[in-house]
Amino acid sequence: MKDVEWLKNYMEEKGIDAKIIEVKKASTVKEAAEELGCSKRQIIKSIVLVAEDEPIIAIVDGTSSVDLKKVEKLVGKNVRIAGREEVPHLTGFPAGGVPPIGHNCKVILDERVLKNEKVYGGGGDEKHLLLIPPTEITKDGATTAKIRK
Repeated sequence: MKDVEWLKNYMEEKGIDAKIIEVKKASTVKEAAEELGCSKRQIIKSIVLVAEDEPIIAIVDGTSSVDLKKVEKLVGKNVRIAGREEVPHLTGFPAGGVPPIGHNCKVILDERVLKNEKVYGGGGDEKHLLLIPPTEITKDGATTAKIRK
């Protein structure tokens, strides 16, 4: 299983300009925004999807949800949201801690996320968040598209 240390090493190895922050609890957008004192739009969610047994990470801001039909058009396959118990097997990270970087699968970043200078995403587990410029997520291989509802 991947963890916060793995994520730190990955960022260092790839030269990703981001910072891991320890929090009391940030397993929901509301909890994270309250603890950090920021807007829900500055929190990002890495939603794990499955397209014919292949994982896809869809990233939207904290006020949005993923439009599965838009993702299906992009990938040309039927897509479903992974069950909580599937997430560690598909990503190596626990549900609630999936970061926006470090994946060996397709990652799609909703274009609205790029309007933020920096965002907070999963940091490897429920007690850590990753403070990262959205441009660093695209440098790590994410494609951008309108995937929010």
